[in-house]
Amino acid sequence: MGFMGRLLKIGVKWGMVVGAVKLSIDQEVWSLKTERGSELYSKLKEYILPGTIVYREKLPSPEEVHLNVGSKWNDGINSVFSGINRFPATLNAAVNSLYKVNSAEAK
Repeated sequence: MGFMGRLLKIGVKWGMVVGAVKLSIDQEVWSLKTERGSELYSKLKEYILPGTIVYREKLPSPEEVHLNVGSKWNDGINSVFSGINRFPATLNAAVNSLYKVNSAEAK
């Protein structure tokens, strides 16, 4: 990642922080008005928190994740070693086809 990539990454991070602070100031989160604070808290409970509860219920169980990760890992290992096992035969076929082409051109 070059200089521009790092600069973009830092810029995005700073932009998110500045945006969050600006949004909180616009919503008067830092004000001393208790009515506004209770209104924001009720909106938070009404709109944001139910989504996080539903999201948590949709997550797979740790056992399912463990089985899926183990299965994917094993499939990957099997495909790597199958490719290593097939490599000599594939290389031999490629060399033989090149040899046949070269010998046919020589005649």
